[in-house]
Order: sequence, then structure tokens, then C-alpha cells
Amino acid sequence: MNKLELIKEKLSNAGYKVSVDVELQNDTNANIVASRTYFSWKGLVILSQHIVIQVVDAPTILDFKNLFNAGFNIGKKLNRVPLLRGLQFGYMIIPIIIANDVSDEVKQFVSQVPSKHWSIFEFPVVFDASSNETIFFKETTFWGAFFFSDLRGVVSKYIE
Repeated sequence: MNKLELIKEKLSNAGYKVSVDVELQNDTNANIVASRTYFSWKGLVILSQHIVIQVVDAPTILDFKNLFNAGFNIGKKLNRVPLLRGLQFGYMIIPIIIANDVSDEVKQFVSQVPSKHWSIFEFPVVFDASSNETIFFKETTFWGAFFFSDLRGVVSKYIE
């Protein structure tokens, strides 16, 4: 079973709504899009989590930014429901690129503290198919400390 099929099966079995070959706004396709919405006791917040996976031969940082933006647009389409006043809500976007040729620049980008957004978590991940290594931010910062363990858990459980 190849990596994409394995990831798809794991996410489907975990209750994610999984779609394949999803057309994105920049005339590209995501190989897999997986979404779920859940309540987190950590922040007393409802989270809209979206994993967007694309196979790219030699990815650049711009590829990750485009994939993040596409994931956020997917999230807004799926969960743009007005919530009761005072109810917390946030998006978790996990752009994942599977590649055979991963540059040091990309490795450094996904290993550093993810970009900060208001009520949006961005957590880029690259799977280096040539070395069978999953590279992502493995530390915890003050900003987002409650949720980084959740994001790392998703990557460890379904991608690594």
C-alpha cells in the first residue's frame, strides 16, 4: 500500500471526512483533503481541523503557503456557521507535502515555529519519501501551547 492510501485509510478510520483529488483555487489538486470539527477541552473551543495533502516533486516554501491558503478556504466553506456569542472557534490547517526532493530551505521552514494567525493554526509538514522522514515543528511555544501537542499527535498518528 502506498503512502497516500495508508494515510487516507488511517484518516477515514479516525472519523475524518476524506476526499481525494480535490481541485484547489490555484488550478492544482490536493491528493487528499481530510476534515473534522470537534470540541477541545484544552481551550474550551470548537476546532475546525483540515489536513490538505499534495504530492510535489521538489516543493518550495511558496507551495506550502499556497496549500495553507487552499486549506483555509476549504475550512471556511465547510464551517462558516455563525456561533453563539462568546463561543470560541478556530481553524487548524495542516498543509502536508509528500516529496522525493526536499531542500534544506523547506526542511528549515517546516521545522521552525509556524506562522501566527488570529484563531487559525498553521502547521506545515513535509514527508521526505526518499528518506521516509516526516519533518515538522516539534517544540512548544507559549503561543498555541495547548494545541501544539494535538497537532503533533495528528501528524504522528496519521502521517508518520
